[in-house]
Amino acid sequence: MAARKKPEALEITVDDNGPGIPESQRESVFKPFFRMDQSRNAETGGVGLGLTIARDVVRNHGGDLVLSESHGGGVSALIRLPL
Repeated sequence: MAARKKPEALEITVDDNGPGIPESQRESVFKPFFRMDQSRNAETGGVGLGLTIARDVVRNHGGDLVLSESHGGGVSALIRLPL
């Protein structure tokens, strides 16, 4: 995790080294109840609301949350909030 203050925004980056998310599905993971791994049990794998809620909160504060590939091959989440 890293945070950086820019003149117009605060940027927080969170990287992981998991299996990643294909570029074609990066926007889909923000849809309510979307789950990448349909074979996982909902009791242990979540219901697909975490990223939906996170992006909604950030956008309601005037910012954005975007995903890209991390240097470790997993996912990099960038939260940008205006100052």
